[in-house]
Amino acid sequence: MPGVPVVRRLRPDEGPMLRAVRLAALADAPGDATTTLARTEAHDADHWAEAAAANASGPLQATFFAEVAGREEPVGVVGAYANRDGVVNLFGLWSAPGFRDIGVADDLIAAVAAWAREAGAMRLRHWVVERNEFARRFYEGQGFHPTGGAMPYEPDPRLRQVEMVLDL
Repeated sequence: MPGVPVVRRLRPDEGPMLRAVRLAALADAPGDATTTLARTEAHDADHWAEAAAANASGPLQATFFAEVAGREEPVGVVGAYANRDGVVNLFGLWSAPGFRDIGVADDLIAAVAAWAREAGAMRLRHWVVERNEFARRFYEGQGFHPTGGAMPYEPDPRLRQVEMVLDL
């Protein structure tokens, strides 16, 4: 049984850790991301250092890790960025194998919601690949609801992403 995860915001010096976790997430679940593993692997160390610094503080963008004592790498991650219209967009939610269905994703979403409220946001938004029924049901269980909005899925425009929101 895994330990109890603790969620915290990424620190500015954690560019290498952010890279490692994002690559693990893309390798594990490549079909629901808006980028590819190869494209992500191509980013240099400066990219990851800048991303970590930008996501470590402030109200515009944030990344959160879920960690378990005794494990070197985080067991979950989520990113978020704020729009000017009071909406925070959630992206890249991932829990490592062996850490699913134990509340890691719930805790990561709760951390984003708390950060968003602090920043004055009124809702969270997430775009879900339409064919991913598991993800749609998960977000509905978190209180998200579909808005009717949709857009093409960037890696495969034949697929659509549907907009789901959670009022804060």
